[in-house]
Amino acid sequence: MVLEYDFDIVVVDPGEGDPDSGPDGFSKKPVLRAMFRSVKTADALRAASPKIRKIFQDAGFGLDATGSDLVHGLYRPRDEAERERILRALFANIRKMGVQGEYCGEFDFRKFLRDIKNARPRNGQRRTVADWTPNPRYKSPASPERRTLPGRIGVALGLAVILFVIVKYLAERGATP
Repeated sequence: MVLEYDFDIVVVDPGEGDPDSGPDGFSKKPVLRAMFRSVKTADALRAASPKIRKIFQDAGFGLDATGSDLVHGLYRPRDEAERERILRALFANIRKMGVQGEYCGEFDFRKFLRDIKNARPRNGQRRTVADWTPNPRYKSPASPERRTLPGRIGVALGLAVILFVIVKYLAERGATP
């Protein structure tokens, strides 16, 4: 299964497991989290070992997915500074805690690094095709069309002429069929 590791910076409800929240559970400042766009990618991170999840959560990643409509490989330009801060914290956590020997499951670190390295700010582009499904009113092109009646008659006449020529040729040679 191929996962897309694109993520967006979103504002999360303050106080939901935030270490900066006060004694009443509410924070004065907005909490920004990086959340993967794909539900499958978020599921893959949740299925990884607890240490891997902690590395991502401590850096500022959330374990849920967003319903973003951005194209793969692009991110909002306004998220660039926060994105950089979260990625620096993630790499610092990886260096400090290490991921050697941890269970990653379907979460592929190499593909994750390649995707974040190749990500670019968008220029007002949106998804071009959203969950395309075929139109059931039209016939599938995979099924062959039947020949029309004149086409079938033409094929039959052509075979009859060929058969007639072969029989005539054999009769001239003296061979009987």
